[in-house]
Amino acid sequence: MRNDKKLILVVDDEDDIREILAETLAGLGFEYITASDGEEAIGYLDQHHDIIDVVICDLKMPKVSGDEVIAYGAKNYPLIPIIILTGFAQLDMALDHIRLGAFDYMTKPFRVKELLFLLKRALEMRQLQEDKINYQNTLEIKIEEATQALHDQVVQTVSSFILAIEAKDRYTQGHSKRVAEYSVLMAKKLGLSEDDQADLHYAAQLHDIGKIGISEQLLNKPGRLNVVEYETIKTHPSKGVKILEPLDFLGHLLPAVEFHHEWYDGNGYPRGLAKEEIPFMARIIAVCDTFDAMTSERSYRKPLPLKIAIQEIKDGSGTQFDPQVVTAFLEVFKETLEPKMISQKAP
Repeated sequence: MRNDKKLILVVDDEDDIREILAETLAGLGFEYITASDGEEAIGYLDQHHDIIDVVICDLKMPKVSGDEVIAYGAKNYPLIPIIILTGFAQLDMALDHIRLGAFDYMTKPFRVKELLFLLKRALEMRQLQEDKINYQNTLEIKIEEATQALHDQVVQTVSSFILAIEAKDRYTQGHSKRVAEYSVLMAKKLGLSEDDQADLHYAAQLHDIGKIGISEQLLNKPGRLNVVEYETIKTHPSKGVKILEPLDFLGHLLPAVEFHHEWYDGNGYPRGLAKEEIPFMARIIAVCDTFDAMTSERSYRKPLPLKIAIQEIKDGSGTQFDPQVVTAFLEVFKETLEPKMISQKAP
């Protein structure tokens, strides 16, 4: 572990200047290392940049000049302040080097008070930069932790809602999970971002949440629904929105939940939206939801054969479903779903 003394790298091709600076720094309570030219200084920076606090560098040196040391240090080790040591006091020259990456400058012969003042300022600036980096790193960690906590909250909430849905309708156990699985496959096929894939996954899991507000007797009715009963069932997207609205962290999912029963030709519900008026995620869920409903057992019928279900999806392209989404679904079905579903049915 380093002690409290700050380490200064002194770079000058004149032996007398290096010795005077070294003695002065020691007297002021600093540690030091010295380099006789720019090439040696760059070597020290590469080897010891983690312990060097400030560089004091001459400009006029053979081989590698002070300009090159400044540029190299500013590019590779920007936290280390470089103080120019020059025999010229022109302000425009000093400003040019500061623009190049130097912290400040002092002239030869230097004064001890000036040296101490510049070193204190350089160290203060470095500390501020380090504090800023530490703050940014800490902030990033806190943001990551908050994001993870929010993600965990979403997962727990969604899981609880799914259990509540399936507890009421024994025929839809696993339905939301399968629709979510199909929807994510679709999202990847359609090139949605990872964030959109995650949102679609949650929205698909929650698409039937409104059924919590509908009686179990109606949900599990063995025969076909009459007109009044069907109108009641049609309220579940809107009921789902009312259930989810108080949860701000799920607010962006509401359109997908509310409009997954809209038809591409405008003959769906609850608002009769058409084509691009229907959120894209809702259009994806609509196809996946319908396919799983047809291929799953219901209170009023047995599962439909895959061939018939797929034909129904094809027939609905352009009327019930977005043609683009149907095309993607057919590809996903052929590549992934059909082989999996056939293998699951095999004895």
